[in-house]
Amino acid sequence: MGIKMPSFKNVPKVTDKQLADAWENENRIVPKRDAARIAAIPNAVTDARMTAYITAVQKSVTAVLKPEVVATGNKAYDYIKSISKNADEAANMAIGFWLAGQSEIALHVLGKICAGNAGNTDNLNNYASMLSMLDAPQLAIPILNNLNAKFPKNSTLLNNLGQAWFGLGEIGKAEKYLDSVIRIYAYHPQANFTKAAIEESKGNTTKAKELIKNSMMHSYTKDKEEKLAKLGEKTSAKNFRLPRRTKNDPLNLGSFQAPGFPSSVEECVQGEKEWTEFFKQVNDKLNQLGKLKKQADEMAVQDQQQRMNADINLVKTAMANPGTTGNFISIPMYADRAGKLLTAYTEMHGVRMKAFYKKVTDFAQGEGKNLKDAYEKEMEKLHEEDDEQTGEGKPNKDFCPKYRETSDKYLKAVNPTLHQFYQEGLKLQKEFINENAYWYMYIQWPAMYEATKLSFQMGWLGALKQGMGEGDPPYYNFPFISITQYVCKKQEKEPGKTKLREFDDIACQYNSKIDYEVIVIETNCSHSKTTYNMGQVKITEKELGDKYIGSTIKLTPKVSIGGQAGPIKIEGSVGADVTIEVDKDNEIKEWGGTVTTGIEAGVGISKGPVKAGVTVSEAVEVEIGSKGFGDVNMVTKIEGTVGVKVGPVGKSVQIGMESRSSIVSGHGHITVSGPLGTAKLSEW
Repeated sequence: MGIKMPSFKNVPKVTDKQLADAWENENRIVPKRDAARIAAIPNAVTDARMTAYITAVQKSVTAVLKPEVVATGNKAYDYIKSISKNADEAANMAIGFWLAGQSEIALHVLGKICAGNAGNTDNLNNYASMLSMLDAPQLAIPILNNLNAKFPKNSTLLNNLGQAWFGLGEIGKAEKYLDSVIRIYAYHPQANFTKAAIEESKGNTTKAKELIKNSMMHSYTKDKEEKLAKLGEKTSAKNFRLPRRTKNDPLNLGSFQAPGFPSSVEECVQGEKEWTEFFKQVNDKLNQLGKLKKQADEMAVQDQQQRMNADINLVKTAMANPGTTGNFISIPMYADRAGKLLTAYTEMHGVRMKAFYKKVTDFAQGEGKNLKDAYEKEMEKLHEEDDEQTGEGKPNKDFCPKYRETSDKYLKAVNPTLHQFYQEGLKLQKEFINENAYWYMYIQWPAMYEATKLSFQMGWLGALKQGMGEGDPPYYNFPFISITQYVCKKQEKEPGKTKLREFDDIACQYNSKIDYEVIVIETNCSHSKTTYNMGQVKITEKELGDKYIGSTIKLTPKVSIGGQAGPIKIEGSVGADVTIEVDKDNEIKEWGGTVTTGIEAGVGISKGPVKAGVTVSEAVEVEIGSKGFGDVNMVTKIEGTVGVKVGPVGKSVQIGMESRSSIVSGHGHITVSGPLGTAKLSEW
């Protein structure tokens, strides 16, 4: 039939032991203890010998890196050296390569910088972190031990030591360090995630899930969500935080005031004129928005077509050039998580609307019906009396005042309740529209969102003109009961007019910019842009930046350190959480954040004691997982003491060359050797 069977002549033989070892490695949760590498860890490295040690490490690392990595790294170093003013700036540029996913190049460049200046504590910590995550924790530990002796109880150093020992399979020692970090900061992202692996290896799944949730609450990555799913629990809206708006009514819906509800026949006459004019304004505005919506829809379609074409071209390029990598851009960066939060809110809103409609129905079928029946019965009686005294030879009294009096009594009894329902319904609709308008800013691309905003505005106008129903009395076309036939006298008073207000625009207010000259990363609510400026340095292969697992990079301006000389601590940050996610090829896919205020033990979450004297001028925390960026937590202009809440939080953060950077490492490779797995330290 034309089917060719594969040949098994040259298939290598595999022993049962090899199969068993492979199975063990495939299912390993924590690394196997590496006695050889543990034994090879040098004794204490003093400050005096740190330069020699870094030089020796750099030599051993260079020996195992790909030649193209070394060549590119040397070019990058030369370029960085030529444009940087000092070692701090040069090191930040190296961090830029790490942020861009070029981890091996970042390591090579930073190693050369540290060899030239081994007295910079931030650079030493970051270099050690890179070594650990690229599978050379035995080379990182002497550096970290040196720093830990100088800066005890520094959560960044304690975590990095715990991660390094974990990478060597020395689980007991790793756990000791990680536990100390979690005691300092209960929501430490990296310490919790690695400790979760340890607990899982012990069979303590419940504790492992709790730790992953703690890690995710501060900083989200896809790795954490996937791990939580493997442990049998889906990620819900409660497991992560996203940006909350500081303005409850960003579209200014609350300024749209409809005319009042009449409580008398006379007011009904005026009210109908006012509401008719109000409806006309609403309809005119709806027509205007409808035209804008049509234009916006066309622009959104064009934008979507461009994205589809880009995806198609990506597929064509990949087919024509095997090995080419890239990512689809069909959904915005933060769509998944924002969608989960919106779904949770929508479910809650549905319950509230159901309760509201029940209340309205109960009134209509109960008290409202009774009031209506009583009114109609009284009016029927009055009509009979009027008929009996009307005619030739009879009094022919004007019964209109009695009709009006009875109608006024009914209107005064029923319309205030209907007005209460109208206001309550609008309140629910206002909250629903504002909630959707905010989250859709993260769910949709900007062009589509412009059309969606117009839909929300039109929806609000529709809610304003909507009555309680249509058909039989008391539900006419107005949201109130109107009785106008018993005025009895000519109206002299001109009706007032309600002027329709304008909508406020809602736009993304959360932005961060990390500018390290060679790498510039700008993020906002729906997308992110990375700009490379590396002079003559050309990176053509994605594989030059090898994969690593988990880190947080905290960036702060130098002015914010408050005399702290050691690596920046991760705990105690407050403000706006921002989230960025990139795929395995470090193409940015998602971004978002949470706005909070107050000095609390970790990004707006009160767990554990609050430290006194917290002062943070400006900071950015970038969470990175094996698939790239996870969260970026922005902190701006925060000062406070124990128990004192402060604010407001700034809307944007910019971090540039004059900043400090601390890498808070996560655990490295568990079952597969990383790029530095074979690195051996020569005599130094």
